[in-house]
Amino acid sequence: MFSIIGIINSYLGYININVKLKNRVYTILGTVGNFYLLYVADQFFKNGYMARGALFILAFIALLYFSYLNVIHYFTKKKSRIDFSPWIEKKLHLKPKEEEIGKTGKVSRAGYVQTNGIFNNEKMLPASLDMSQENHINLKKIVAVLEQQEYLNLDFGGLSEEQQLKLARTNNNGIDALLEPVALPYFELEKRGDRFVILGGVNPLERKELGQIVRIGLTPIADIGDKYEIFLAAVVIQGGLHKFAGRSSLVSEERPFSLGVQVAYQSK
Repeated sequence: MFSIIGIINSYLGYININVKLKNRVYTILGTVGNFYLLYVADQFFKNGYMARGALFILAFIALLYFSYLNVIHYFTKKKSRIDFSPWIEKKLHLKPKEEEIGKTGKVSRAGYVQTNGIFNNEKMLPASLDMSQENHINLKKIVAVLEQQEYLNLDFGGLSEEQQLKLARTNNNGIDALLEPVALPYFELEKRGDRFVILGGVNPLERKELGQIVRIGLTPIADIGDKYEIFLAAVVIQGGLHKFAGRSSLVSEERPFSLGVQVAYQSK
C-alpha cells in the first residue's frame, strides 16, 4: 500500500499543477493510506500482540485527525472547531511562514508589475535591449543595494537545495537566483538622437544608464521611432547566479543580471 502511494507521490512531483490541487491529492492519498494502519492493527490483534495493535490504532486516530484538518482546509472554506494547530505552534514556538515573512519584510516585488501606469494590453510589447559591460556593472550595483535594503532576495525563492534540484529538473532552462523577476523601483526612457536609452535605479537621484532598446517585438527600433510614441510600461530585474540539474546534483554558473522590458506605444 505505502509503496503504491510512494510511487504516485513521486510522479506528482514531476507534474506542474496548482499547489492547492496537489495538496488535495496528497490529502486523499494520505487519508486512504492511513486506513492501512487499521489492517496492520487487526493483524497484530489476531496474532496476540495487543499492545502493538493498540499503538497502531492510536497512530491511526492521530493521523485521521490531521487528515480531517486537511480536508477542512483544502476542500472547504470553513474552519475547524477542534483545530489544535495554534496551540501546538505556541507550545513548540513555531511560526507560520506568512508571519515570518511579515516580520522580516523579505518579500520580493516579483513579476511584470506595471509601476509606470496602466496601459492597454493590446498596445504593449516586449522590448529587446543592448546592454554594454558598463550597463551590466551598473545593474549589478543596483541589485546589490536592493538586496541590502531587503527589496529582493538572491536565494532562489528560499527553496532548499533539494527543492532547487527538483525544480531545475523540471525546467529545461534551469533556475536563477532571482526565481521570479523583480520590478525595478525607478526607470525612465530617454531619447538621444536615434537611440532610446533606459535609465533606472533605486530612485531618480541614483539613476544609471542600463541599456538601449534595439527592438520592440520583432521590429527594429529604427522602424518604429518615427511612427510611434514609445513609453516604458514595466522594467524588471532578472537572472543572476544560475543553476541547472546535473546527473546527481546542481551545477552553478555565474550569469549577469539583465532587464525584462515591456513597452507601450501609440501612433504619433
